[in-house]
Amino acid sequence: MLASIIPVFLLIMLGVAIRQSRWMPDDFFPSVEKFSYFIAFPALLFTGIARLDFHGRMVGELALATLLPTFIVVGLALLVLLFWRGLPDPSRSSVVQGAMRPNSYFGIAVSALFFPQQTAALVMLALALCLPVVNVISILALSWWSGSKPNLGKVAKTLATNPIILATLAGTIASLTGLAVPAPLMNTLDILGKSALALGLISVGSGLVFSLEGMRPVALAFTSALKLLVLPFVASRVCVMFGVSEPVALAACFYCALPTAPNAYIMARQLGGDARLMASLITLQTLLAAATIPFIRLFT
Repeated sequence: MLASIIPVFLLIMLGVAIRQSRWMPDDFFPSVEKFSYFIAFPALLFTGIARLDFHGRMVGELALATLLPTFIVVGLALLVLLFWRGLPDPSRSSVVQGAMRPNSYFGIAVSALFFPQQTAALVMLALALCLPVVNVISILALSWWSGSKPNLGKVAKTLATNPIILATLAGTIASLTGLAVPAPLMNTLDILGKSALALGLISVGSGLVFSLEGMRPVALAFTSALKLLVLPFVASRVCVMFGVSEPVALAACFYCALPTAPNAYIMARQLGGDARLMASLITLQTLLAAATIPFIRLFT
């Protein structure tokens, strides 16, 4: 798996270099992120899932093997936070985000390079199943610790119009119904989807922060251990306990081992979380994932 992770990190470091050198204009990365999020990434999800030959049982197994571990780890994080005196409220919401949110670009890029097509598509499906849940939990945590009431109507509207969720739903319907997508359209979506991997990883690199200012080392270490070690381990135990099939178990453990999502920083900044801690979590977990993700096969 290391041979698949190294190219991912080279692209991430390219994003770091472009950002640090200021070689591109300031609006370059926001434009790339917008294109990737609304066009390229949904195209990749749709084509990958539409070609997946799976049954309804696999969807149920995948939901169980990813969501149950997520709820367990969030519950563990909340239990620790209950007795954690002195940690500011904004930092608590960032701990919750950092313990459960997956880096979609990282996950899809590595799985596409390393896994067979079916397993890579299952990783995409796992992301689609879990993203609405982790987004809702994140918003609730940010709202609770910022002292504001969550706007559930706005949350529902955001989820209902999310291009990632819509593309996954369309791909799932196409796969389950055997819908034949015209070859020219599928080929066009394939080309767009391939661009999502490079552009998404470069964007991840542009958001990494290499600074010790304002860092909370205990929160950083605790949250990273939950996300990179505890969550995939719990997922592996859930898979064994419920007799989940091997391809689903591998996809679920890989999903749970992903570093935390770059857009968690944006949510923290906009909704009153500890954005500085969130940036540190994203950077540290992204770097550590090169060492932790190769061990997921030991869990399955």
